[in-house]
Amino acid sequence: MLPDINDYELTWYMQEICMHCLGASIDYNHMLCTLQNPETVQSRLVWFHLTSFLSHAAMISKYVSPISTKKITLMRKQVLRGHLGIGNSSEVLPRDARDNIEHFDERIDNWVGDENQNILEIVLPDRAGYEYLRVNEKRVKRVLILSELIFISEKRDKSQFELSLQPLYDEVDRIGGAAEKWIKEKSLYHFIYPH
Repeated sequence: MLPDINDYELTWYMQEICMHCLGASIDYNHMLCTLQNPETVQSRLVWFHLTSFLSHAAMISKYVSPISTKKITLMRKQVLRGHLGIGNSSEVLPRDARDNIEHFDERIDNWVGDENQNILEIVLPDRAGYEYLRVNEKRVKRVLILSELIFISEKRDKSQFELSLQPLYDEVDRIGGAAEKWIKEKSLYHFIYPH
């Protein structure tokens, strides 16, 4: 049985989730368009849209995977996961991308004074380009492997992580649809963000 948060209160969370799902979708699709254009594929616009997409996904993650252990926070987590069908293997739950976006200032701190000044920010056409540049031996600000839509960056401990973007997008899209459906069927307040 789900904890007691009434539908009026739950609508506040669902509307926020819908908004962030819409924002994630818009930025993901803008990123894809930017990547398809030879004039913008290596531009800062790629990182603008990717960072915005990941920021929206991180906000969704905060609602369904909070750090706080306050009673209301844990109740919210349980209720939202239940209504949105978010299991423990959901693509929005891992914190690597969320931490990378929220604590990017710490990544830059790691590079200040470091002898290795080979800091990469590049879109590579495929994994062969990644291997050719020996990316695993360099500091990585942001790398995107275009053929796989894999985002690579650093963790706090300076190790690299890889994030497959399409599965994250698909899960965010699914969550947005579930939140929208809940609002239409359960909420007296039907203001939603078109999915």
